[in-house]
Amino acid sequence: MKMRKSQEPLPGGAVALILVLCVSGVRAETARYSVPEEAERGAFVANIAKDLGLTGEELLARHARLVPEGEKQYLQLNQRTGDLVVREQMDREELCGQSEPCL
Repeated sequence: MKMRKSQEPLPGGAVALILVLCVSGVRAETARYSVPEEAERGAFVANIAKDLGLTGEELLARHARLVPEGEKQYLQLNQRTGDLVVREQMDREELCGQSEPCL
């Protein structure tokens, strides 16, 4: 069996395996919610912690965050409670133009 020199890069498969082993305890979740266009700032959308089966403390410990697709952050997450609320009122035409459905 030939030994690998320390200066040689790891093969791609080995790097992927090491990455999987390092983050195997971390889990990513995706959730989708419907928010009316007219929803005012501060309007309650959902409790993410409850929907994911976690506590607010677990959300905080896991550094839960929202990742917007555009430049504006329309929703806000309270990591301590898990509440998701409207941060900025949404304008359907600004977000989607004339496309149907608007997601």
